[in-house]
Amino acid sequence: MLGDARVELRRAGYRLLRGHSVDVQLRAALMFTLDPDPRLAERGKADVTRLARDGARTTWRRTPPPELPVTAVQHGELTALAARAAAALGEDTSRMLTTWLARTRPDA
Repeated sequence: MLGDARVELRRAGYRLLRGHSVDVQLRAALMFTLDPDPRLAERGKADVTRLARDGARTTWRRTPPPELPVTAVQHGELTALAARAAAALGEDTSRMLTTWLARTRPDA
């Protein structure tokens, strides 16, 4: 559904992914950041920003940063998506996301 040409179906597919694991939400949000529809792109950017902020949180806060349980291949795909979306995300969000992904690398 996320790859359909119709905006309504992409939006519906994105809504269906809410509540899934963090890696699924992050992947979908990064894809939407690059969506040709400006409203969907803004939604994706907002969700990536929220996830990146949560992931970049320091450990002294009450709630720990979200887990990102991915394989090395999945991590590489997320890193590549983050690199493609970097310009759309902006410097701050991109930096937080890159830091979070580096810290959660499976081989780290």
